Amino acid sequence: MTDDFLTLTQMDTGVQYLDHSDERVFFQWLASITCVGKFFGDGSRGLVVQLRHAPDDDELKQLLALCHRYGAKTRQLAKFETDANREWLHQPEAWWYAGLFGDAV
Repeated sequence: MTDDFLTLTQMDTGVQYLDHSDERVFFQWLASITCVGKFFGDGSRGLVVQLRHAPDDDELKQLLALCHRYGAKTRQLAKFETDANREWLHQPEAWWYAGLFGDAV
């Protein structure tokens, strides 16, 4: 897998922290997701998250939940769709679907 495939950018776009403790919890949660290797701010690319490997189901659910909780955009996580996770990802009634796939069917 290429570095580009495992790199998420603008992970802070739309994020709203309620206070400094909330910001700390965001980064603690992000760091606790096993597939996350490192993250850093990079000017126009915003918060960049580099993954060690493509997320498994649990890791992908954690990334989706983190983004949902803090209002980050999730569309770039759609690239981690596989034959194995397609069934649970493509549930139009699921809370993650609209952010992940928008109007895609």
